[in-house]
Amino acid sequence: WIYDAAYDRYLDLCEAREANQMITHADDVDEIVWIHVGDDLAYDVSGSASCGAKTIYCELDEQRYGQTARQRFDNLSSESQPSWSTNTLKELQNRKRMNTKARNSVTKTLRYLSLLPDALNDILDEEEEAEIMMSAQRSVGVEA
Repeated sequence: WIYDAAYDRYLDLCEAREANQMITHADDVDEIVWIHVGDDLAYDVSGSASCGAKTIYCELDEQRYGQTARQRFDNLSSESQPSWSTNTLKELQNRKRMNTKARNSVTKTLRYLSLLPDALNDILDEEEEAEIMMSAQRSVGVEA
């Protein structure tokens, strides 16, 4: 349901952007950049990236935050699984494969939440630079 909610929100933002452009008749309306922040590689990050989002993977510091997901899926031994886990070995192996594949979907990785504003700004700066480059290429193509 998280995927559906995020995707619906993205579509709402696109629709609002299109409506805004029609009202203002402006080509200089800022592009919407969808950035998903998540701590689940296979579902949060990969799912959002496949819909066009930039992603920030919160692979948080183990000692500071006590995040356990990474240990559960990187080390498949029964000792590394929390007592409440009901995952079978096959499920853990599948999840490990999904996580490995999803690594390619990560735009930025965080170890500390205090770095989130910097990661967001980095992504926005990169998007702005890409937009400037595309605009320059279009103007060169028009003049040629």
